[in-house]
Amino acid sequence: MSITITQRQSFIAICALIGAGALIYGALSAFAGEWTRVIVSLISLLITALLLAAYLRGWEQARHVLVIVFVLLIVVGSVDVETVYRPNLLVPPALALVLLSPPWVIGTAITSVLLMGVRTGWSGPYLDVLNLLVYAVVVGLMLLARAILSTIARQAEAARQQAEEARVQAESLVESLAEANAAQQTQLEEQRRLLALVATLETPAIALADGVLFAPIVGHVDSRRASALMQRLLEAAHSERVHHVIIDISGVTTVDSMVAKAIVDTAQALKLLGCDVTLSGISSKVALTLTQQGIAISDVATVRSPQEALQRISAGG
Repeated sequence: MSITITQRQSFIAICALIGAGALIYGALSAFAGEWTRVIVSLISLLITALLLAAYLRGWEQARHVLVIVFVLLIVVGSVDVETVYRPNLLVPPALALVLLSPPWVIGTAITSVLLMGVRTGWSGPYLDVLNLLVYAVVVGLMLLARAILSTIARQAEAARQQAEEARVQAESLVESLAEANAAQQTQLEEQRRLLALVATLETPAIALADGVLFAPIVGHVDSRRASALMQRLLEAAHSERVHHVIIDISGVTTVDSMVAKAIVDTAQALKLLGCDVTLSGISSKVALTLTQQGIAISDVATVRSPQEALQRISAGG
């Protein structure tokens, strides 16, 4: 489980640890009768509380001041520095490692050693070569750990940015696909509308009088158009309660057995709906073709023109 800690949370946590440590250190020092350490602990607690309050009010420099103050407190408050070596000089670099930047880690480490050297007269265990070497190695490991963590953080941020870019691109692609799909649907609807219009123009059905439907056929008639003609006439006859349909083929260029059969089938289907059918516009060429192919249309009334068909319908009514 990964834990994300902000800079603000880190500072608050460090101040809490310092405060708790100062209280414990002061209490132990008081029991031991070491009042100098008690005073140093109280000063540390007071300064930490003041810096924490200032930081919470937005003063970012409180982090730097805390590190500098602890360099001074550790150097001044350390006891028996001439004879006893304690790893207390590692506290300022550790604080700088968490709160500040690598240059501050190096700076606090060097400053702590120099101030301790001034205090001890450049002698004692704090200036021992071996101790200084160990101190330098530990500080170096701190910097290495900071570099590794910074690299991991940069890689994680880069991965997060790449994931965010991929998410944005995916959302953009989804939006583009949705727009393209909407445009395609609109285009398909337009195509359907145009096809319906073409089908209507190919097989028009016009109401000439009450209950009389006129269907002029113009041009070449193939199987698809013949099927569309039958379907449209049947639908119109049923929906409009037509009792007579006039089919005019004067504009048909060629009439063969297929066309004739389609017309006969349409007429028979209309008769099943209770409609009379009249065929008009049969030319001499068409009549000759029908005769030669032996196609009988005796069940369908024939006239020379739609006007004649209307006259017969009127006379019959």
